[in-house]
Amino acid sequence: MNFRPLLIAKEEPLDKGYMTYLVGHGTEITLGVYIWLIEGTEKNVLIDTGASGEFIRSTGFPGIDVQTQEEALKKVGLTPEDIDYVIITHLHGDHAADAKKYKNATFVVQKDELEYAKNPHPMHTGWFAVPPKEMKLEVVDGDKEIVPGVKVIKTPGHTPGGQSVLIDTDKGKVCLSGMCTILENFYPPEPMKEMGIRAIAPALHTDALQAFDNVIKILEMADIVIAPHDISYMDVETIP
Repeated sequence: MNFRPLLIAKEEPLDKGYMTYLVGHGTEITLGVYIWLIEGTEKNVLIDTGASGEFIRSTGFPGIDVQTQEEALKKVGLTPEDIDYVIITHLHGDHAADAKKYKNATFVVQKDELEYAKNPHPMHTGWFAVPPKEMKLEVVDGDKEIVPGVKVIKTPGHTPGGQSVLIDTDKGKVCLSGMCTILENFYPPEPMKEMGIRAIAPALHTDALQAFDNVIKILEMADIVIAPHDISYMDVETIP
């Protein structure tokens, strides 16, 4: 099995401080907004539904359209109607706003995430995309295998019920982080590592300590880590 990143939109320019807690302010970066297809399974499994550049702009961030989801999936011989499962890492709009396109899919979401999205703290008003009532949901509470070789791992902190996705490959276990991160969250610059800093918490979080601990958890369980907003996957065909 492998992950195939399909870039839907970009966010640029964005201050790195939006991604790395108390680090990198004043440095402009580009973020990728992807959907992720798992290949090599008996079902068509997608991770997240992404969001258009137009939607991202409506939330106050600098969104740039790259391609529609229909266009991205067509390149791999699929349509949104072909998707059997959509694993939602968390219900922030840039990960879940376009769920309605996947009319035949069952959506896998954590119980705590769904409950919080329905009644968020006022600070997070407008951040979460609540699934419509007609959507088919598989609500899980903790870690669970979804199809053989594909497991969701509960990793809260960025949001109350975020989940990451762990798959078995011939190159070891690959984990797609369910937290809004770039690779620097998992692999800090050398000067920080020399200070004993093992990782950098996501800058946007509901619990910074919990988010940090789950960055470490992902590093310890996976042979290869995918940070879902890192722009470096833009031209990558498959991982691994």
